[in-house]
Amino acid sequence: MTGAAFGTLLALALVLRLLYLDATPSYQLRHDARDYELHAQSIAVGEGYSRHVAYGRPTAFRPPGYPYFLAGVYRLAGLEHADVARRVRGARVAQVLVGTGVVALIGALGTQLWGRRTGLVATALGAVYVPLITLGGAVMSEPLFVLAMLGAVVAALAYRRSRHRYRYAVLTGALAGLAILTRANALILLAPLAVAVWDVRPRWTRRSLGPPAALLAAAVVTVAPWTIRNAREVHAFVPVSTQLGSSLAGTYNDAARTDPANPGAWRSIKHVPQYAPLWRQVRTTPEPVLDHRLRTAALRYASDHPFYVAEVGFWNTARMLDLDGRRRWRATAATISIEHRWADAGVVCFWAFAIFALAGAATSRARRAPPFLWAVPALMFLSVVFLAVETPRYRAAIDPFVVLLAAVALTTARRRPTDLSA
Repeated sequence: MTGAAFGTLLALALVLRLLYLDATPSYQLRHDARDYELHAQSIAVGEGYSRHVAYGRPTAFRPPGYPYFLAGVYRLAGLEHADVARRVRGARVAQVLVGTGVVALIGALGTQLWGRRTGLVATALGAVYVPLITLGGAVMSEPLFVLAMLGAVVAALAYRRSRHRYRYAVLTGALAGLAILTRANALILLAPLAVAVWDVRPRWTRRSLGPPAALLAAAVVTVAPWTIRNAREVHAFVPVSTQLGSSLAGTYNDAARTDPANPGAWRSIKHVPQYAPLWRQVRTTPEPVLDHRLRTAALRYASDHPFYVAEVGFWNTARMLDLDGRRRWRATAATISIEHRWADAGVVCFWAFAIFALAGAATSRARRAPPFLWAVPALMFLSVVFLAVETPRYRAAIDPFVVLLAAVALTTARRRPTDLSA
């Protein structure tokens, strides 16, 4: 019966996401999505990473996980030579499947941590959670990243209950590596995942250190081919991406600091006057060199304005919670072609779930979960809050845990009054 209920809820998740696609036929590629799609089509026809997005040069700006995934979709569906509209439709359908997989893993996590009832409720909540639906309708890397991230967490929890511990440690590391190849800031996840598999006592023995070492080795082996490719193509040590410089520089500058409407909000460096000399050289400066120069300049700016760093964290926290006003959340949703009415619905849904999540976090059931579990959303928050935040995409790694805590609250409330703290 539980299996049938779980399958029914996943079918609901799938149908709702397909209905959203049909309700948004005017979806257009914008900004990052346009780059992902160009890379994917170029890979699918055998030309590798497209040079059209990097002034005719090899590039390592976009992490490779999502473009290669999308290229595989194009090849399997025979869309590599199709027109853009057909390719985009195929990409969005693939996102629906990825999004349904995310819901399945949310349910699996709920079951692993708190039992079947909570797992089913978490699956149901994940199926109807609007931010996951709308983000899953965009040609963006975040849904695939969340799928890999949750897969790594599920594997780490399975490790703790299995006799095949090295098998699960390696699986956890490989999935973490895939997450890193999709979103470079996922590198920070290696710390809590390694702790998750470092549970044998005494701690500093070969038997205890073996599983975390295997996890880290699997992650390195997964990422290494792309790092080697970057060394060959862009002639520099670039583990995954050259994005960090522009991410830092877009926030740490006078234009962002003194903006009265959106203080501390990231903007493209081509719109930042103080970085104009660097931007004018973008076509002739090697990508890793430009990344290094931007990082150096931005870190120097942050060092010269230490209180501004705290201000960025404050405002980006407000943005993460969609407390910076309707105009802002609509604008950031529009960057990935989410229409205003859907952006508004997503915010209301997030707020409703967040209230239940706070209640769930106050229960002893949530507190008994392994600490590494809660370190995952906390670290993902810290990895972006001092750089840039746009909802719903930059909250994508945190939203599954909001759903899980809401499920804990609802299933705890259904227990007998004497068991409410259990």
